[in-house]
Amino acid sequence: MGQRFLLLHGTPLGPQVWDGVRAHLTAEAVAPDLTELIESARPGCLQTEVASAVLAALPDDDMVVVGHSFGGQVAIEVALLAPERLARLVVVCSRHTPFPAFADGARAVRAGRPLDFDAGLRRCFTPWELAADGPAVRYARRQLHTAPRAPWAASLDAVATYDRGSAVGRIAAPASLFAAGRDEVSPPAVLKVNPCALDWRPRPGLSARTVSRGASGGLEWTSMSVASGSEARGTKLSKEEG
Repeated sequence: MGQRFLLLHGTPLGPQVWDGVRAHLTAEAVAPDLTELIESARPGCLQTEVASAVLAALPDDDMVVVGHSFGGQVAIEVALLAPERLARLVVVCSRHTPFPAFADGARAVRAGRPLDFDAGLRRCFTPWELAADGPAVRYARRQLHTAPRAPWAASLDAVATYDRGSAVGRIAAPASLFAAGRDEVSPPAVLKVNPCALDWRPRPGLSARTVSRGASGGLEWTSMSVASGSEARGTKLSKEEG
């Protein structure tokens, strides 16, 4: 059996958000469409149901599991459901405790009320990036306007109530956690105040690194590595709504 990357997107983005990342990976990468899995999920914890479906569709290879936002919580569930298959866990702009503010967003999305897409984009990108209107900005704007609202709302509701505070301590594999400067869900300040990001329990072999905003206007990132004994290295990724 080999090792593969499992790339789990947030919502309302799709698996295409990982296209620019794949070329830099050293092994096969799989990026399932979580929107389809959200739509077909059974009642219960949505993140758990989606993770179960993802695992059922994959061979029993070792995996480096990378999750962004809602996908980060699905990644945590993958780590809890299949620890024997986890080579490494990477969580980007996510958390393992509830974020109740997303419940209001879910109600607005579900009701079809007008949304402030520009505000959402300002959370994801710097003014410099928005003015440049690059592929990532255009993709995020298109997804915000065209994403199916039912699974988007369902994922926001799920993030609002998700709580694995008593479970993440069971994850023994190396883990890297990343936060972006414009993300109120898990900003760099969380990592600076608490050396274990996302309220993760301290453990031996932890190191952290803060990357300040560059002259080009790039986002500020804080990264940390848990249980690996070495600094985490990351590629700048964009942040979406949920």
